[in-house]
Formats: sequence, structure tokens, C-alpha cells
Amino acid sequence: MSGGSAKPVKGPGDLSSRERAEPQGGSAKPTTPPVEVSSRERAKPRKESGIKVSALDHVHIYVADLDAAVDWYGRILGLVPHPSTSQLDQRGISGVYMATSRGQYCATFFEGKPPSDGDHTTAFRVPGRLFIAFGEALDHLGVPARNGGVLRKGDCEDHQLAFSYYFQDPDGNHLEITTYDHAPVRDWAAGTGDADG
Repeated sequence: MSGGSAKPVKGPGDLSSRERAEPQGGSAKPTTPPVEVSSRERAKPRKESGIKVSALDHVHIYVADLDAAVDWYGRILGLVPHPSTSQLDQRGISGVYMATSRGQYCATFFEGKPPSDGDHTTAFRVPGRLFIAFGEALDHLGVPARNGGVLRKGDCEDHQLAFSYYFQDPDGNHLEITTYDHAPVRDWAAGTGDADG
């Protein structure tokens, strides 16, 4: 597809939504820290929603060259094409389903221009040890920073609850990796911890 006007596409059919939402090896509790809510917010009556989502399923990412994007995301983030990509081919859609190295579907790549209005960041969560490994590898990865330069080890941002790196892919899509393993990453960033997290 071109021009960035792709219609939403249903994700790979070989995983149930529950399997995609749960980590491999069983149903572990989510590791996202609780959100602090003020007493004023707690006092407000809330309307019940029609549904309660269990997790973010996937995002759409628009790229100029599908093969180059598959290569870049594989090299930088370890994503791999999902086997059910053939479903897109059979429907005449130019795209690629992408998955984590564990096979969890997380993105669909389409040929086209990324949205240019507002912030369209796609954030990936990683454990602290992988966040540190990413930071240690930045000097030879050549990852484009959002400011037009190259992302460096010291560019990670401390949000007091999490650490994040903000960067972009070669097509200008805004990306982020985040870890909630704050203490070991804080120590590593300060030079007082080891690179193994």
C-alpha cells in the first residue's frame, strides 16, 4: 500500500488475544507500576466503559521500504517477521506482520509515509538488563536520535519510575524503549552498577 492510507488489518490469526497478552510460560501479573491517583480523582464517580482492554495488541508503522525496515527493526530491536505475514500477501496487501523474538505479534509494517502531525511514538518495554545492553551497544549501532544526531549511551532519560531512550527509525517513525527496572539502570547510568543489570 502506498500513501499511508492503509485500512486497519486484523492481526495474525494463529494466536488468541489472551495468548498475545500473556507472556510465554503462563499468566504472570503485569509488571507495570501502579498509577498514582489523587484523592480528588478517586472521589469522582466513573462511568463504566463497555469493555476493559487487557493489553495493547499491535501498532501500524509506515515505512518507505519493507525489506529495509524488517532488516533495521531486526538489527536494532530484535523483531522478526511473523509467519502469518502470508495472510497479507494472499489479500493483496503490501505489509509485514512483525513479532518479538518469542513470536508475540506487536506491529504491522505498511509501505507509506509516517504520520507527521503530533507525536506518534511507539514504545517497547524491555527488562533492565536488555535496556543496559542496548545502551552499551549504541556506539556501534548508529541509531538516529530525534534531534538529527546519533543516539548515545548517555541519552537515556530518567523518569524516576522508569528509564527510556527516545529515537527514530530511518523513515522518521518515533520509537522508545522503556524499562521499569529503575534501580539497576539508575546505578548503571550513574556508573556505579555493572552492565549486566
